[in-house]
Amino acid sequence: MKNKGLVSRIWWIVLTGLVLIALVFFFTKIKSIIPIGYLQYDNVIQATLFGIILYMVLRLILKTLERSLERRIQKKYVKPLIFLLSIAGYFIILLVILDLLGVNLSSIILGGAFVGAIIGLAAQQILSNFFSGILLIWSRPFVPGDYIEFNSWQFSYMLPSYPPKYLSRDEFRWKIKGRVEDISMNFTTIVEDDGTVLKMPNSIVIQGATAVNPVRNRIQIRTEILKNVDYAKFKKDVESIVSISKEIMSYQSYIEEIGRETYLVVITLTIGSEDSEGIRGKFLENLLAAGK
Repeated sequence: MKNKGLVSRIWWIVLTGLVLIALVFFFTKIKSIIPIGYLQYDNVIQATLFGIILYMVLRLILKTLERSLERRIQKKYVKPLIFLLSIAGYFIILLVILDLLGVNLSSIILGGAFVGAIIGLAAQQILSNFFSGILLIWSRPFVPGDYIEFNSWQFSYMLPSYPPKYLSRDEFRWKIKGRVEDISMNFTTIVEDDGTVLKMPNSIVIQGATAVNPVRNRIQIRTEILKNVDYAKFKKDVESIVSISKEIMSYQSYIEEIGRETYLVVITLTIGSEDSEGIRGKFLENLLAAGK
């Protein structure tokens, strides 16, 4: 089936080339065919023939480009791109036809540039999202179905605490975590862990730092313990809590800092599911019940 489709495309290209050659040959002989009384319509005939040739060339280019894009990206993204390219191609054909008809193009081009500048300024954000969407779809840093953690300066916040509060979960950067559901020309749809559907403008997405399919089976807990609590006994209590939990596969525990009256312990849990928040909360409940 693939070979048959390739052969048909080759025949289509060859046939189109033969038709174009025939049209060019006809155009070179047209002046000798036109009666003297109709030479005043020479520009109209030239414009018509060039318009037909350029139209066929444009259709061939668009068809070939469409098939090439469909092999790389989804079909629903190809149509808008081909539509934009076809508008640009038809505009160029129109300018060529008007030039052959003797129309002064300087005022048209100047007016078009002025109108384009106004539209570009008015729709700057929309165009930014659109072209950012094209970049995301073409480069594919992530695809629908990937789990991502997204950081962006537009949504960052800082809760200052100097020195850092050991028992605080304050973060210097807000992470958007969720599964990518769709990437359109204007928005990237992310379904967060709690089910919230988030529509992120594409112009913001390409400016952020994105972790794609990060490791999600590890939990880190930092807890401050009084110095009169023996660390060996604390470690045994942690081990007993881990042993009764079916979701926790393994753990590590170590002392990170030592203060004047307390010391800071970091516990890293390796879990067997993606419910990290639920397992973390249950572990902290058991740790609290143990008197820690």
